[in-house]
Amino acid sequence: MSAEHTRMALATALRQQLAQMPLAKITVSGLCEAAGIKRQTFYYHFADVYALAVWVFRQEVADRILSNASYEEWSAGFCQMLEYLERNKVQTYAVVNSLSHRELEQFFFHALRPMMVAIVAQLTSDPGTSPGEQEDKPHLHPEDKDMVIDHYTVTILGHLFHWLANDMHIEPEAFVRQIEYILRGHVRHSITRLAATCR
Repeated sequence: MSAEHTRMALATALRQQLAQMPLAKITVSGLCEAAGIKRQTFYYHFADVYALAVWVFRQEVADRILSNASYEEWSAGFCQMLEYLERNKVQTYAVVNSLSHRELEQFFFHALRPMMVAIVAQLTSDPGTSPGEQEDKPHLHPEDKDMVIDHYTVTILGHLFHWLANDMHIEPEAFVRQIEYILRGHVRHSITRLAATCR
């Protein structure tokens, strides 16, 4: 069995067991038996059950964001991610409750940041391109660009944490629509203002 097939078999076994018991009660032995692999094979890929849970979570969450990482489509990716979290509520809260606040913040920050990197890249010029290719897009110093990226990543992150803390109280599509409405134009406006101060 290839490494990818082994990880996917363990991921499937984990999802099945999470539907029946909390993450804390799931054992490596039980997962290995369900997946048809040896314990030593499990430890070749993951340190423990929690590492497997976080890996599955990261892979599936990131895929739903990065598949739509652009200024025009970011809301579709974010909505897909929230819908995944809602559909897999037991697994979501199992992972959320197993991580410290710092670990959770770092995990979601690193999952969401590439989306903002793609958005800001589309709204700014690259100093290496010719004037004709820049399409009059503003240019930002790298530290200013990072500040914009981090600011809006943390903004989205704050909304996500509030949503999770309140038992996913708003339907994902309506939730993302509200955020999109509030943010629409703000990223572009922030970039334009910062670029003007650097001239």
